[in-house]
Amino acid sequence: MDESKTPVFVCPEDQQAFAKVYEHAGVATELIAQHGTPPFPNTFALMFAYAAKSDKKIVVAVDEMLERGGLCQYEIDEVYNLHLRPTDDHVKRENIGREVEQQLSSVLDLVGTSVENSDQFELALKQIERGLSDTSSSNALSTAVARLMSESRRMTDHSRQLSEGLTASKKQIERLQQELEAVRNESMRDPLTSIYNRRAFDLRLAAEVDAAKKHGSSLSLVMADLDHFKRVNDNFGHRVGDEILKIFASIITNNIKGKDLVARYGGEEFAIILPATSVQQAAQLIDRIREQMFQRKLVLKGTKTPIGAITASFGVTQYQPNMAMSDLIEQADQRLYLAKSNGRNRVQADDLTSNAA
Repeated sequence: MDESKTPVFVCPEDQQAFAKVYEHAGVATELIAQHGTPPFPNTFALMFAYAAKSDKKIVVAVDEMLERGGLCQYEIDEVYNLHLRPTDDHVKRENIGREVEQQLSSVLDLVGTSVENSDQFELALKQIERGLSDTSSSNALSTAVARLMSESRRMTDHSRQLSEGLTASKKQIERLQQELEAVRNESMRDPLTSIYNRRAFDLRLAAEVDAAKKHGSSLSLVMADLDHFKRVNDNFGHRVGDEILKIFASIITNNIKGKDLVARYGGEEFAIILPATSVQQAAQLIDRIREQMFQRKLVLKGTKTPIGAITASFGVTQYQPNMAMSDLIEQADQRLYLAKSNGRNRVQADDLTSNAA
């Protein structure tokens, strides 16, 4: 029978699943063709996830791109890297886990050898004891003493080997712990700006909200967004845009301290967590950051062509008792939207507004 014509039997559930896959693939292909975007694997993967609505954040990000007029490859790559790109940290963790297992196996081997040697030493002592009880001759006593010394030396050597082996394993495990901590920290960082990423922000904000709820302490949250950033990318290129993101992250980092945290929330949007800080204190701090960014004179490397003033808008809000974390973020986003709507280059806080003269 011709193998190429061999029927493939698929259960109804699989047929439905396959139909969905083909449907999503069709939508993805249509979107790519419609917007004239190169059909790179990353692009197709992102459009497929968008069509399947498998991740709300991806749907929102792609919708925003479409609303702005099309699919920009730079933005596609950015969203893909943020939400779909496989990270290396889980691979590194698996490798470290395997090394830890090897070290534990070595320790168990050392302990097993030590127990075996202890049993042998105990058996030798019993044999020597029986030998001494069976005879009282000087030769027997001399032989017993010689054997006792030999067994003692052997046991001492094994004890030293056990100690050295355990010390080496301890050092290896400490090294692996440090590597694991480094991997964990790396997975919490934005690769472009080196500040914390969205994942770290979510974890930290949840902890700070719990602390504020428990202790009744102040907590302010800031959402920041670079104004007209797409125009910068269009006019000067994404490499220049990346450098501006780094500069903005650096300005914020240099102005915060202690338990404050700044994270890249996505694209040109940043989030700042300010524990033990009232909304008035937060607004003063953020206005200083806004002014420093506005006063920064940026020029292109080589040609020294002025880029012009790069401004940012900020939304500042304060945690209220029993407020959910999502509500706190939404409130800060609303303040940011007001700052944008009222002219940009502004700090819009709860009942407070400041802007450049």
